[in-house]
Amino acid sequence: MSHIEGVDSLIRKLNRLGGNSTVVLTNSIRKATNLVQRDAKLNVPVDSGNLRRSIQARTSTSPQGIQGEVFTNCEYAAYVEYGTRNAAAQPYLYPALNQNKQEIDAMIKQDLRNAIQRAGG
Repeated sequence: MSHIEGVDSLIRKLNRLGGNSTVVLTNSIRKATNLVQRDAKLNVPVDSGNLRRSIQARTSTSPQGIQGEVFTNCEYAAYVEYGTRNAAAQPYLYPALNQNKQEIDAMIKQDLRNAIQRAGG
């Protein structure tokens, strides 16, 4: 879970102006999740290609907030990410998130700012 400085005040301002922060944030989180998915697919080592094809992204909204997830249902995905006693780790998911953190923060802030401007603020 991540917290971005300044987003709370932008959300409050957008809501005061009549904008829908949930829609804006959901779309922004979806874009961020797709960015991480793309980079995870670029980072993953390829043997048969099954692991790369299995990397998926989804965004969901609940009363607790908006969540973006990049995941795989491939049975050996964790062994590749974290390694085993006999094979070195070849991380692909964590680096995909980590290398995009600043861009994601900036993207969400900019999307909120744009929505505020469209709403007349």
